[in-house]
Amino acid sequence: MTPRVLPLLVALLVTACSSQSAPEARPAPLLLISIDGLRHDYIDLTDTPALDRLIAGGLKADGLQQVFPSKTFPTHYSLVTGRHPGSHGVVGNNMWDPARDSRFRLSDREAVSDGYWYQGGEPIWVTAQRQGLSAATYFWPGSEARIHRVRPDHWKPYAGDTPHAERIEQLLAWFDLPIAERPDLFTLYFHAVDSAGHDDGPASLEALTALSEIDGHLGRLLDGLEARGLLGRTHILLVSDHGMAEIDHDRYLFLDDYLDLSGLIVSDAGPAAQIWAIETPAEDIVAALRNAHPRLRVWAREDIPERYQFGPHARVPDVLAEADPGWMIHRRRAERAQRSPNDPRGMHGWDPAFRDMHGVFLAHGPTFAAGSRAPTVRSVDLYALMSHLLGIDPAEHQGSLRPFKPYFDAAPLTPAHRSLRCDGAAPMQVELAPNHLSLKHGLHGYVLLREFGDDSAARFAAPGLKLEWRGEQASLKIDEQRFEDCRLEPTAH
Repeated sequence: MTPRVLPLLVALLVTACSSQSAPEARPAPLLLISIDGLRHDYIDLTDTPALDRLIAGGLKADGLQQVFPSKTFPTHYSLVTGRHPGSHGVVGNNMWDPARDSRFRLSDREAVSDGYWYQGGEPIWVTAQRQGLSAATYFWPGSEARIHRVRPDHWKPYAGDTPHAERIEQLLAWFDLPIAERPDLFTLYFHAVDSAGHDDGPASLEALTALSEIDGHLGRLLDGLEARGLLGRTHILLVSDHGMAEIDHDRYLFLDDYLDLSGLIVSDAGPAAQIWAIETPAEDIVAALRNAHPRLRVWAREDIPERYQFGPHARVPDVLAEADPGWMIHRRRAERAQRSPNDPRGMHGWDPAFRDMHGVFLAHGPTFAAGSRAPTVRSVDLYALMSHLLGIDPAEHQGSLRPFKPYFDAAPLTPAHRSLRCDGAAPMQVELAPNHLSLKHGLHGYVLLREFGDDSAARFAAPGLKLEWRGEQASLKIDEQRFEDCRLEPTAH
């Protein structure tokens, strides 16, 4: 080898080694926290210094509108996939799968950890790991299963009695891993507020005490991140999967008062019942229930309101029956003939537009301006947001990043408030942000995305919903209701 060639080879070798060992830029860590059953207004009803700390330093939405049905497993899976249950297939806490002729129950550990049930969507930890990032999940529904042949790098099988302090310690231990081994995405889950809400009722002393206890542990988590120099460099999204509404033993509807249950399968019940036509034709089931009770609504699969986005997955039932908020559907009258001390006092699962079903959304970290406020946001949009914060390409989803984009600026942003007055209807409240708005109509609240326009003329829409205005003149559509003679007026807030 000539003297001239040797230095050239050495230089090439050094360059090649340097390019292989140079660390790639990594995103700011992302921590997704769920407090199950935390209704949108609970934070205002008790002292929550840790949550107040996140709110002061970041973005707080007026609420988080979930998907239908507003149950724990469907909503949590929609949060991390950006898909509605009618698309991802986790259509209830209890489900029937006609292709497999089998049931999914929360109490069935084998089913909960079987990836078959989750194939209709791609959760954020799968998206992240497929693109070279690392994920650690602590009790997130679906994370125990191998989905699309991927399981989180670090995960915990669900054990509801795990002390909250132990969960915080494990999370901080994951943050303490060497930088090359440290996860980029973390999830954390608490169920105590939901349990107390079911047992003792929404906004009960027990539910608020559970929230205060969790808040104390979150305070230690924030202190731990701050001591490590990570609090200001970590994105934290705190959410809840649904709210909670009061129920009573006297507000039950019984399917066997109207149907012979031997010819069908009821895969889930409660605020809504999912009914499968096995021997009884679906049209007969609908006919039997259509005028059965003034507090009950029923649809054949193809007639379910567009706004629910409950289809087209094969696990969506032949017939859907839904009770009014605060009312419950049970299979058999004989099974609930007597009151019991164990009767729940709180429940969820109704129309996600029902305000008591709305949860919480807080965002804190380097992307979000301190002191920002937003109208209610949609849970299906969080997958797009998390993909953006992690710098990865999202899989196919049904959400949008647009509602969050205005909040990426350095200056804090707050919504404008309007009053929508339509002839023959009570005034409605509108909270208007640059790319979306929330509309409060009686006990319900809706989220619509901007399609075009500005403050003087615009159209906002969502499945089954449309609000248009030009100047002060406006029109509104909610499902089959139409309000044509409306005025949009500024209001003080």
